[in-house]
Amino acid sequence: MTEFRFDPPLQLAGAPTATVASLDEAAEFVRAYQGARRPVLQDGVLHQLEGADSGDQRRDAANAFRAWAESEGLLIEP
Repeated sequence: MTEFRFDPPLQLAGAPTATVASLDEAAEFVRAYQGARRPVLQDGVLHQLEGADSGDQRRDAANAFRAWAESEGLLIEP
């Protein structure tokens, strides 16, 4: 099965900024992120990213990650 890829990769604010191109990178970012305004949502997104098996689940997990990053004020629009 093909890995889901963000196209273009997401740019996330931080020190330093981060680039997320895959669901694995998204999960790594979520695990390391400290200070979430909504930690329960953060945990849910991580669970969704880690459990995504089918194409639909990967797409849903990618959308959930993007929405979470935006809600945390992390998403840098190109």
